[in-house]
Amino acid sequence: MKNLKNLLLFMCLSIVISCSDATDDDLGLTGEGTFTAKVDGTSFTSLKATVSAVITNGVAVIGGSNANGDYIRITISNYNGIGTYKTGDAISNTNSILYGSLNPFANWSSTFDIGSGTIEITEETPTKVSGTFTFLGYNGPSDRKEVTEGTFSATKS
Repeated sequence: MKNLKNLLLFMCLSIVISCSDATDDDLGLTGEGTFTAKVDGTSFTSLKATVSAVITNGVAVIGGSNANGDYIRITISNYNGIGTYKTGDAISNTNSILYGSLNPFANWSSTFDIGSGTIEITEETPTKVSGTFTFLGYNGPSDRKEVTEGTFSATKS
């Protein structure tokens, strides 16, 4: 139940923050996480207050969003700690990486046998998880986003 509450809080906070160009300081929010990447060559940096990792029952969900409402969410369905995880390499692989935006409202994903992605968990402690990621996500057959140089350090909820 605690994990569900934290996930709901993360989603609500992401929506509230995404309606402005505010920073963590502007909103009086605190957070310790980092979540950065390049989306088609453009820098993406999440608000620290939105960075979160929920790990339970062999599933890890790690994500963050910026003040424009753009977000990245990583889901590892067979999470086993430090290691490398793939997305988009098999119809049976439910791991996913998702990049989404509110303006325009759309999302691009790599999951099952769609797109391609790699997540590397480089550190895990009782309180945080860190790593890197890259992926090529699709929103339809020809609409794609390439996300490179992804890094995260997220506090576990």
